[in-house]
Amino acid sequence: MRSIATFKEEKIALRFWNFLQSENIESSLEEDESNREWLVWVLDEEKIPQAMVSYKEFKVTPNDSKFNLTKNIEPKLKESNLGNHNKKSRFKNYNLRENWNKKDRSPGMFSLSLIITSVAVFLLSGMGQNAEIVNKFLITEKLNGTLSEVLNGEIWRIITPIFLHFSFFHILFNMFWVHDLGGQIEKRKGSRFFFLFIFVTAIISNLAQFKFGGPAFGGMSGVVYGLFGYVWIKCKFDPGDGLFIHQTTAIIMLAWFFLCFAVKDFGIANWAHAGGLITGTAWGYISAVRWNRK
Repeated sequence: MRSIATFKEEKIALRFWNFLQSENIESSLEEDESNREWLVWVLDEEKIPQAMVSYKEFKVTPNDSKFNLTKNIEPKLKESNLGNHNKKSRFKNYNLRENWNKKDRSPGMFSLSLIITSVAVFLLSGMGQNAEIVNKFLITEKLNGTLSEVLNGEIWRIITPIFLHFSFFHILFNMFWVHDLGGQIEKRKGSRFFFLFIFVTAIISNLAQFKFGGPAFGGMSGVVYGLFGYVWIKCKFDPGDGLFIHQTTAIIMLAWFFLCFAVKDFGIANWAHAGGLITGTAWGYISAVRWNRK
């Protein structure tokens, strides 16, 4: 789902929204009371290019006859019980923070799979204390600076360190953000995109930690910082994508990131954090720039 158009007048916004409906482009119209604007959201990501073409044409010729579909529809919308039912779902007071707070916060299928797998590994490994099981998930069991197991075919080791956690707080922190930020991304962008994002971010963050910190590490926090970076940048540069993070939360996440680097005795995979954050912010920024150039 994405916001593709903003209008100052309700009547004009309604005209364009009705045109999208006539083209079988599922959409919603929401009022941003703070800015006194009307926003049109397209619900199906695959229909966004078609909707954008229509919007560009509408901006040039809003009075063209093909857009003039509201003559018979508009009075019905205002007079009927749309104000009680459909209007509630199609004409909403738009406040991104309030909307996100009220949303269904349940994780997507892949987000839930990550959480279940991480909790299962945490319990099976005796909260990260069973060396025999932990070693199977490490990027390598060797301390010679090589990825010998990976090179010999155990490719999954590039990913599996993300499922290791060594304390209750460690797994609670990471699973909370997988649920919250991961759930946002998966629901907005789809499970396939989310799977690719996790896959790439896990590899980069794990390799960064291995390169600069050694093989003895585990945890989802590199991926979490990737999720944070993506949502944070998209929220700043592409708010129409509907992703949201509180400014206070962003400050806390960044403060923790730099504090962990400053205090060496925390025993935290700082380079995994860095690899994830760089990946997420870069991905989010490139995505935002590409969208804003359309």
